Amino acid sequence: MKLFYAFCLACLCALAVQGQVRRDYRLVAPHTVESKNYYFTSLLSHSEKADSLLHASSLLVEISQAKQQRLLDAKTTAERIAAMKFSSEEIKQIGEELARLYEKGNPLDELLTFHVLPSGCYRQYKETGAELIRKIWTQDAEGMNYAVEVYAAGRKPNYPAIDSIGFDVNSRRFTEEILPACQENVALWNQKSPAFYSIPLKSVCMLLDVNDRRQSLDYEPLGETENAEAYRQIGQTDWEAYPYTAILVLGAGPEDPRERISPEGKLRAAYAAMLYRQHEAPFIILSGGRVHPYHTPYNEAYEMKKYLMEVWQIPESALIMEPHARHTTTNFRNAARIMFRAGFPMNRYAIATSSASHIDDVATDSSLPRRCQRELGYVPYRAGKRLAQRVVEFMPLAESLIINPKEPIDP
Repeated sequence: MKLFYAFCLACLCALAVQGQVRRDYRLVAPHTVESKNYYFTSLLSHSEKADSLLHASSLLVEISQAKQQRLLDAKTTAERIAAMKFSSEEIKQIGEELARLYEKGNPLDELLTFHVLPSGCYRQYKETGAELIRKIWTQDAEGMNYAVEVYAAGRKPNYPAIDSIGFDVNSRRFTEEILPACQENVALWNQKSPAFYSIPLKSVCMLLDVNDRRQSLDYEPLGETENAEAYRQIGQTDWEAYPYTAILVLGAGPEDPRERISPEGKLRAAYAAMLYRQHEAPFIILSGGRVHPYHTPYNEAYEMKKYLMEVWQIPESALIMEPHARHTTTNFRNAARIMFRAGFPMNRYAIATSSASHIDDVATDSSLPRRCQRELGYVPYRAGKRLAQRVVEFMPLAESLIINPKEPIDP
């Protein structure tokens, strides 16, 4: 029986466990909104054995049916938004039922053993078995609620200037056209595959889509698109021939919406090209998504890659795009994820380059580690020596694999 509808490359994800890096587990396709934001729930939706187990629960079936009816019956804006979310009682009931259904060796245990634990996505939790199921389910459910609140109710995200809802939530366009149409679309979509989690999950997908907030899927799957040549090169690299594993370029979005790449982006990328030509590292990682200005169509990583190929003649096999980061915190986190998943040696330093003031913030005793701890719950790198005004060493850490469901554009 085919367990999942798609698989990553065998080495696509890794988890440092007792000093070892595991790259041998199968992961549901990473280029879907649900698998990037709510990995455990996505696993449930693509496991036939788990699906059968869950549909045998009368409580979960009852919750599924009630949520579908509640969505169909919603008439006001408040009712529609509430119907797209989980209530706190539903989250609790579902968590308790999933914990009750968990048994050693059954489909839920298989998901934990062969997918969740090796993925590192929830490695912040120390619980095991049924209690771990309850914890990760609660995280996923609260993450779905958060996305609905931001992109249907207008809740302020962490960075409102770049990540907020694209509509006036009090306008007739939104309350009489956009939101009711989302409601009807989700209800119709849900008829084919009803499950206790499917209405909030489908609501998030629909709301991100209409808000043009599907940037987490840009250029995915990276290993088959923009990074294909570089990923093939990784396995042929003599790492001992270089002092560092990679040169990470921290992106800088333009201020003018007509600009594809900012002057700062060019300068940072050019500096990395010169370091590459000095044989400092075999790869340049270009990090930055579609961030500045608000709703820009231009991707920082893509434009820097294009610039380096056209102006500096850097070979595509040496350029790795990280096209999703929206902040400096996730520049490092997402680059570390790529390095873990693509097969970089994880016991060696890489280097990061940007403006001098930006690199000031990266140092161990400066503001960025504190900001990472505040926004991500961990620091995804360990800073090393400051090599120059615009260059610092960093060691990627396994904590970077932990997903952040309350940043739905780049979890």
